[in-house]
Amino acid sequence: MRIRIPSLGPSATSGSAAVEFAMIAPIFLLLLFAILEVALSFYADQILTNAVIETGRLVRTGQAQQQNMSASQFRAALCNKINYLLSCDGSKLYIDVRSFATFGAASYPAPLDGAGNLSPDLNSYQPGGSSDTAGVNTIVLIRAFYKWKLL
Repeated sequence: MRIRIPSLGPSATSGSAAVEFAMIAPIFLLLLFAILEVALSFYADQILTNAVIETGRLVRTGQAQQQNMSASQFRAALCNKINYLLSCDGSKLYIDVRSFATFGAASYPAPLDGAGNLSPDLNSYQPGGSSDTAGVNTIVLIRAFYKWKLL
């Protein structure tokens, strides 16, 4: 005599896909958001780099010096190029413009202090001379730093 065991439906594995998805979904979503965060940070880096190049051209060509551009005007010119993605808040965006007579005389502060934070000495504006005037501080360093908070 055969004993029949009652079944739970067409197959006993009907909920396995949902369980497997519940196990894999957090890892998949973590990787997806990590990829998006890295892509956004690279995009922001390119936007800031391009803005520094374009705004630095004002110093290289002497337009900033001829117009007696102040630090706030230089910051505003840079911010006009990045404000759709990055904040121009002084606690997040640091702009450092320094000029030197020779490469040997070039000295500038490290961007990070001993604790690993951005140095407050990075908001300097000393454009010096332009490349149009011979012998006048034609070596100019323009650096921009942005505090990017990870999600």
